[in-house]
Amino acid sequence: MKINLNKIIMDLTVMELNALDILWQTSGGNLEFRKAIENELQLRIASNKNFSIEYLFSLSVIKNRALTIIFITTSEAYNNYGANITVSLIFEDRELERVVSNYSSKPSINSYGTVKAEVLVKDDLSLEQIENLKTAGFSTSDILELLSL
Repeated sequence: MKINLNKIIMDLTVMELNALDILWQTSGGNLEFRKAIENELQLRIASNKNFSIEYLFSLSVIKNRALTIIFITTSEAYNNYGANITVSLIFEDRELERVVSNYSSKPSINSYGTVKAEVLVKDDLSLEQIENLKTAGFSTSDILELLSL
């Protein structure tokens, strides 16, 4: 049975991000299909605005909640830190000023980019990964799902 990849690729563009992520994880047998899914995921990561820095700030800092962040399987953060991390966000003074100003604006302003974090649950993270989260962080566009505890 020959698969019409052009038809499937068109269907990938309308799939939700979570569904694409699961499909990629389960598509190991067909490399061409897996590559098509990965390409779509990379396009989605580039434009992913599901979780703003201000939203993460409101949960982590204002509501003082731990964040369990689940990364898109083809993302840089997934490659650097694994499937998920449980953290609290950290902000330098200058960053904090900007985020508080954005959060307090009426209407609030959403920004996206890199956030840094303090690891709360080590799991299988190495000391280097833990330090890297503090200094380099991860991109908000790499986030697939978010749980706040």
